[in-house]
Amino acid sequence: MGMFDMTAVLRMAMLACVITIVARDGSANSEELAGAVAATGKPAQASTVESAAAVKEGRSLFNQTCAHCHGPDASTGQSERNLRRLRERYGDDMPNVFRSTVINGRLEKGMPVWGEVLDEKTIDRIYDYLVTVQEGAQ
Repeated sequence: MGMFDMTAVLRMAMLACVITIVARDGSANSEELAGAVAATGKPAQASTVESAAAVKEGRSLFNQTCAHCHGPDASTGQSERNLRRLRERYGDDMPNVFRSTVINGRLEKGMPVWGEVLDEKTIDRIYDYLVTVQEGAQ
């Protein structure tokens, strides 16, 4: 195998196309998303379109629920609240740290308990979105 796994490269190219469309103005329909995926040379798959829809929904949920502390689209100048660096901070433990923090809060740091307010699907969608905006370590 070469330096890059081509399947992973193609998946990243598809995701980049989807993110570009969603980030353009926050709206995209399934035809646009399928077209972007098809433009990568791979046939559009329902799971990719569903994933893109989950990310779009997660972005909206994030901006409604989390943006007042973590900035619109998870963009903030406060490093301690910068959720674009979760992967850099926590690596493979990112999903567990995210879920535990959202469900249980970190009251000493100002993070409220959301476990009794947000359902599992909402938490999953917000996480789906945050995965797409990670900076730094991959």
